[in-house]
Amino acid sequence: MRTLTTLILLSSVGLATAQSGPDRTTVTQTTPTRTEKTGLVVLPTPDGAHLRWYLPGDVIPTGGFVVQVTGTSQRDIPVASPQPFTAASGISREEYDAITSVYTAPLTADSSFERAIFNLNVVARPALARALGIQTTLTGLQPGAYTATVYAVNGGARTRVGGASFRTGPTPPVPAPTNLTVTGGAPARLTWTAAPPDDSHAVVAYNVFRAAATGSYTRLEPAPFFITREPGGDVFTDEESRPGQTYRYQVSAVDLFGRESAPSAPVTLTAREDTPIPSPEIASATPGNRTVTLAWTPGTDPRVRSVIVLRGTTPDTLTAVAKLTPTDRSYVDQVEGGVPYLYALAAADDTGQVSGRGTLTAATGQNLTPPAAPAGVTVTPGRDTLTLTWTANTERDLTGYWVYRSEGDPPTAPEFLLTGLPITGTTYVDAIPQGVQTRYHYRVLAVNSSRVNSLPSAPAAAALLDVTPPPPPLLQPAAVTAAGVTLTWAQSEVPDLARFEITRAAPASDPAVVGSVDAPARTYTDATGVPGVAYRYSLRSLDRTGNRSEPAAPVTASRPAPAGSTRPTDVRAALLPEGGVRLTWTAGAAPARYVVYRLDGTRLLEVSDVLPDLTYTDPDGKADSRYVLRALSSEGEISAPTEEVSVTP
Repeated sequence: MRTLTTLILLSSVGLATAQSGPDRTTVTQTTPTRTEKTGLVVLPTPDGAHLRWYLPGDVIPTGGFVVQVTGTSQRDIPVASPQPFTAASGISREEYDAITSVYTAPLTADSSFERAIFNLNVVARPALARALGIQTTLTGLQPGAYTATVYAVNGGARTRVGGASFRTGPTPPVPAPTNLTVTGGAPARLTWTAAPPDDSHAVVAYNVFRAAATGSYTRLEPAPFFITREPGGDVFTDEESRPGQTYRYQVSAVDLFGRESAPSAPVTLTAREDTPIPSPEIASATPGNRTVTLAWTPGTDPRVRSVIVLRGTTPDTLTAVAKLTPTDRSYVDQVEGGVPYLYALAAADDTGQVSGRGTLTAATGQNLTPPAAPAGVTVTPGRDTLTLTWTANTERDLTGYWVYRSEGDPPTAPEFLLTGLPITGTTYVDAIPQGVQTRYHYRVLAVNSSRVNSLPSAPAAAALLDVTPPPPPLLQPAAVTAAGVTLTWAQSEVPDLARFEITRAAPASDPAVVGSVDAPARTYTDATGVPGVAYRYSLRSLDRTGNRSEPAAPVTASRPAPAGSTRPTDVRAALLPEGGVRLTWTAGAAPARYVVYRLDGTRLLEVSDVLPDLTYTDPDGKADSRYVLRALSSEGEISAPTEEVSVTP
C-alpha cells in the first residue's frame, strides 16, 4: 500500500511511483528537481542536494537503499534503512522503536490503517523520514550537473525507486503563502493562495499562527495543516475564536524536507456575533411569456450585502440564478414555458456567509408564441391502418401533437380530433375497418407546454390498401352467331369495379386471355375462334387496384364448322377387356385420314400413325386415358382437334 504518503506527495509536488524506462529529466540551476513519474524529489544545495523518496510497499527493504550519483563526479552512497537510533536525531526512543517496528512488519489488512497514520506523520516530520532512511543529504559534490538514482536493496537484488537530475547551487527558499483572507465570526475561517506545484519548491503543508490584538503569535493545531484538493480543502477553521475578540493571523508553508517559509502578511479579524442572517421572503411570483416576475420587500439587516435568487424544479435542486443588491425588490427570471418552478430567496453578508433560504414559492412560466407547423407529414396505407409520420419540431417546450382527420379536403370538410391528449412521438396509426375505401385527409398541429397550438400542417391523404378481390361473375350460356361466340354475364355490385378479363381454352390447352372490357359492360363477342373447335370460355372481374376475382364457371361453345370440313365427330373411346382402349369416330364432310392423340396432362402425345380407317386401338390406353383426334385432308391441311373424350368402361 503506497497509501497516504504517496497521495500527499502526489497532491503536493506531483510525485508519482517509479517507472521503468528512461527518466524524463529537468536540470535547473537552483530549484528542487523532480522527474515526472520517478518517485524522487531533489532539492539542490551548493555542494550537493537533499533527497527524499517513498518507501516501496510501505515496508523497509532488508538491505536498505543505495543512491547512485552520476555526473561531474560519481559515487554509490549506501543509506541504511532504518538508520541507527544514534543517527536518528529529532525523535525519541519510543518514537524510533514504534516506527521501525511498524515498517519492518509485513503489511496486512489489519495494519493498513495504522500504517496510514504513520505515513502521514512521516510526511509531516522529516526526522521520521530520516530515521527510516528515505531522506538523506548529499554533500561534497563538485559544482555541476548530476543525476541521482535510488535503489531499494532486498537480498542482494536492487529495485529502482526513482531518479532525478539536478544542478548544484543555492537552495531556493520555501515560497510563503499569499492572499490570506479571514472571514466569519466564531469560528473564524482562513483561506490563502498556495504556491502552484512546480519544480521550484516541495511544499506539502502549512502552519497557522494566531495572536490576540496585542501579543505574540502561537501556532494553532492541527500542525502542520495539510491542504487537500477537495472542495473546501484549503479552509482552516479556528474553532477557538470567540465572538467580540480581535485576532491577528499569519500562515507559513512547510516543505517536504521540514523547511518553513517566511510568514504571510498578517490579517486582523474582529470576530462577530454569529447571529443568523434573516432570509428574505417572496411576496409574489407572477408568470409571463417565458418569464416569472418575483417581488419582495427588502430587509433592514445592515449585514446583508446581497440577495440571492434560488430556482429549481424540486426542493433539493434549487440553485442560485441571480445575485442582487440589498435594495432590489423584484427580479424577472427568463424561463421555459410550461415548466413548474420553485423559487426562494437567501441573503449573504460581506464575509460570504449565506442565510437559510426563505419559503418556497411555486410559479410556471408561459410560452404564448405558437410552435411551428409540423412538416413532412406523410400517410402510409396498410390493409387496415393508415400510418402518419412527420418531422419532429425543434421547440424545447413542446408537449406533443394533435392529429385531425376529415373525409374531404380541409378546411372545407369537417375535421375530427383523433388524439385525446397530445402525443409525444412523430407517428400515429389510425385503425380503419378493413374494406373501407374512403380516402381520408389528415393534418397535424404542434402544441407547447402552455397549450398554445401551431398552425396545421399541410394535409396528407390516403386510403386503405385494397386486397379484397371482387366476387366472380356469373357466366350465361354462350350464343353462337355468324359473327362469333357471344358471352353475357351478371356481376354483383362492386364500388371499385374496373373491368372484365375474358379467357378461352381449346381442347387440351390452358386458358389464355383473349380480350377485356371495361365496367359496366356485361357482354363480349369472340370472333377469333377456329370454326368447329369447341372452346371453354370463362372470365374474371378486376377492381381498380388490380385485384382479380376467381374465374367464372366456364361455358363451352364453338363456331359452326364450314362445309366440307374434315374434322371427325362422334368420337368414342371404350376400355377393352383384354386391355387397351378402342377409339371409333365418324368421318367429317370431306374425305380425310386421321391421327389419334392421348393427353399427357396438358400435352398431346401422338399414339397412332396416319389412319385411313375410322377406328384405332391404343394398346397402352388405360381407364383414365383421354383422347383427341385431328384430320388430315388430301391437300395436307390439319383440322383443329376434336373435343376431349374420356374412356367409357
